[in-house]
Amino acid sequence: MKNIVDKQFIRLLAGWLLVIISFSQGLAQRPGRVNIPTDTTTQSQEDSVQYGPETSRYIYQSDLQNNRVIYQSVDTTLTGVHKYSRVENFLNYQQYLGAIGMASRNIYPVVPRTIGTDIGLDAYDIYVTEPEDIRYYDTKSPFTQMFITFGGVGRDVVDVTFSRNVGPNLNFGLNVRTLSIDKQLGAARREGDKVVRSSSITAFMHYRSENERYQLMANATRFGHNVDESGGVVEDTTTDSGLSEFFFGQASQVWLREFEAKEFRFNYHLYHQYELSELLQVYHQFTRRHQNNFFYYQLGNETIDTNSATRYFSRVLLDTAQTADRIEYDVWDNEVGLKGSLGNLFYSVHYRIRRPIVYYNQDTVQTLPIFGQNQVDGEDFTELYAGFDLRFDLGDSTFLGGGVEYLNTESYQIEAEFNNPILKARATRARMLPTFADQQFVGNHNYWRNSFEPTAIDQISGSLEYPFPNIYLRPFATLSNINRPIYYRRDTTLNSRQAYPEQAGGAVQVLSPGAEVRIDFLKKMHFQGQAIYTLTSGRAADVYPVPELTAFARLYYENIFLNGKIVLQIGTDIHYTSSYLGYDYDVATQQFFLQPNGLDNLGLIGNFPLPLPNGQSFPIADVFVNLKVRTARLFVRIPQVSAGLLDFEDGYFTTPFYPGQPLAIDLGIKWQFFD
Repeated sequence: MKNIVDKQFIRLLAGWLLVIISFSQGLAQRPGRVNIPTDTTTQSQEDSVQYGPETSRYIYQSDLQNNRVIYQSVDTTLTGVHKYSRVENFLNYQQYLGAIGMASRNIYPVVPRTIGTDIGLDAYDIYVTEPEDIRYYDTKSPFTQMFITFGGVGRDVVDVTFSRNVGPNLNFGLNVRTLSIDKQLGAARREGDKVVRSSSITAFMHYRSENERYQLMANATRFGHNVDESGGVVEDTTTDSGLSEFFFGQASQVWLREFEAKEFRFNYHLYHQYELSELLQVYHQFTRRHQNNFFYYQLGNETIDTNSATRYFSRVLLDTAQTADRIEYDVWDNEVGLKGSLGNLFYSVHYRIRRPIVYYNQDTVQTLPIFGQNQVDGEDFTELYAGFDLRFDLGDSTFLGGGVEYLNTESYQIEAEFNNPILKARATRARMLPTFADQQFVGNHNYWRNSFEPTAIDQISGSLEYPFPNIYLRPFATLSNINRPIYYRRDTTLNSRQAYPEQAGGAVQVLSPGAEVRIDFLKKMHFQGQAIYTLTSGRAADVYPVPELTAFARLYYENIFLNGKIVLQIGTDIHYTSSYLGYDYDVATQQFFLQPNGLDNLGLIGNFPLPLPNGQSFPIADVFVNLKVRTARLFVRIPQVSAGLLDFEDGYFTTPFYPGQPLAIDLGIKWQFFD
């Protein structure tokens, strides 16, 4: 631990020195102002233009497409800057495998982004920048944002964005993100043995004609993600030392070694529109999504173990010496539409052609005689969509709207929404086709063919919010009804941790009321909190495990110095999840699956509740110090300070056999440049 602290202290000191140097240089010339010579024979005079957040603004494609273009200034707030992982950005409402960059899933029901056939391999979706998430900037000066984190125990994250205008009508930008995460389990060495290596590059541009009748937005993303799969911790049954035997950290024994999951994605997206009049605009958008998923393992002279007590796989279908599963997925998506505004009424109609394609193991000869067939073919077909959207604007922040989209009469989505500063409500009815992964999977350890029916979801959500003096309160609730949900279950007949899909015959209802609160007190003290209580019911309630209670609280002290040039925050974050029987994870299929009900035939823990197998739960606390100096924001954070305190265990689990983040020291800086 001392070596970790020493290295982190050196990194922190270097970051502080950079900020101090920048601050001292700013005494000579205020940052963000430009010296423009007004007379080449005399001393230049300082121009009065002040560059900053108000001159670096952005919109999303949905703002332009829905005729609600309201530019937002870039975020410069200090609160929450220490939350740098994607899972934390979702307030930990994701189940994941304990380390940044590893597989994750939503704990609460969400409506899928497409009602058509998707790939169904979405364990790494939260790390991918989708076309609809791209920010398109309008900057009066070059804008750069660097977010660099040196996480304890080898968790380094880099996120850099650059954008600038070329004239008043054209902006282009680039975003680069990398993850370099050391193994928390079964490491061969103390440093540098990576469990996640990830990189993402996104280029984007926004063009407007002189009269702004024609506008074009385009982006391209390359995403590469490598994960060394361990299967989690193997329980040490030689001695009965309680739960501490699960928390040996990098020295832990793991289920698998040398198994690697890889995912590569290439997304290309174009949206453009032409305004004939306020009443009529024509638009077209094109998207190509390409995704390759690999699961790879090679032993050399050995063979894959299917007989030992800690076996992960119990069958080998193609090759006993290596696993080289590959799935290739392509989607070509074209949409054309008409839209416009008539007074306060906005309308949009569209027609869409989507072609999904999937291939399996193109580099190997597939012979599966035990299933009565010798070859597994890929699939491709064409999906035709049509739909419309309507919105009635009742004010700057108030509207009533809805939309309908149909796919070949097989699936559909109907939405209605009301939004104003006090009340927000949304209702969705969707019928979605099964994914490729649900219907068919081909690999060295798994094979199935299914004919599942579409799944239907009804979801109603709403919230009330009104800011009182020093108090903000927002009660909310979501009710979801999922009919014929498709889920994955452990294949207990094979004595393994492999999983296969099933479809429930009934429905599950998930009711999640909650509340968010923010309180300012004693002038410099602040509290933020959110809690969700969940009830499940219905014939299929057992296939959708959700924790009864999840809660988040942040308490911090904030002070401002030097007329706002320096802001200091010191506080703690506390997360709590009540005990529940969360999903396990199958590394070969990249699917979270339902645990068996009761002791299984593995001789292992049959029911593995989270966050602790003994059915207990406790708050997980972090402490942080955040500092803002002009446009630089720094933080020091110690996650999991609750480990070993107050008779709590040495750690916790985020997924069965996968311990959560251990005690460490995280350092980071988020620095913005506006010139």
